[in-house]
Amino acid sequence: MRDRFFELGNSTAIQAILLRYDRHSFDQYFSSNVYARPSRKVGGVLMTRLGWCDVDKADPFAFDPKPSIVWKTSPGNTQALWFWDRLHPPSEAQAFSKALAYRHGGDKGGNAPNKLLRLPGSFNHKPEYDTPFIPLVHFDPKPITTRPRLLTGKDGVAVGDIEPLDMNPNAHDRLAVLKKHRSKLNTSTRHLIRHNDVLASNRSDRVFAMVAGLHEAGATLDEIASVIWTSPYFRDKHGADPVALETEISRIIARVGATK
Repeated sequence: MRDRFFELGNSTAIQAILLRYDRHSFDQYFSSNVYARPSRKVGGVLMTRLGWCDVDKADPFAFDPKPSIVWKTSPGNTQALWFWDRLHPPSEAQAFSKALAYRHGGDKGGNAPNKLLRLPGSFNHKPEYDTPFIPLVHFDPKPITTRPRLLTGKDGVAVGDIEPLDMNPNAHDRLAVLKKHRSKLNTSTRHLIRHNDVLASNRSDRVFAMVAGLHEAGATLDEIASVIWTSPYFRDKHGADPVALETEISRIIARVGATK
């Protein structure tokens, strides 16, 4: 993962980055939100007019309200943005994005303000696909005046902000962590931790199972991070992205805690 930043509106800088890391050789992603400094930390995200969602295999036009932009990311999968008619703090924009995903079948783990999305017009280089082009399929610039109904406690999910947690993903060996906690882990979780390749479907569910299982077994944050950081289920979806690691683990632990 190579993060590159540019001043908002600097089309020359954007073009230079896209040419240097060209779409035929790289998977290209973008962050829909603006940062106060060249660091993709959640705390640096500024006020935003956008909502965002990994729609995945759901119908993007069944969302309420309907998205402003929709593009395909792979066969049968899409991502989308919503153009709100006014600015929102990052936490509020995240709450709207989270409600969209939970209520309409999108990726429930993709609502952080520093979320990366595939760039329309680029190519998907994942080995299971035949390098498909990523086309824009819908664009409506009209600002949206309505908002999705926010989640509440009765929806069965945590609705508060996720507090990022400090963790060191290089502190431990993955198999050493497994050996230490294996007696408190179920068979499925033990197998997932051992895997060196993606051998099961739905990577997000597999990451959730490992984090939740280790957390409930009493593993430390550094131990959990060290397992997930080297797991093929995380790497295949997020690459070597430490921000995504922190976001995913924080989100899962918060969710596990909310169900108790």
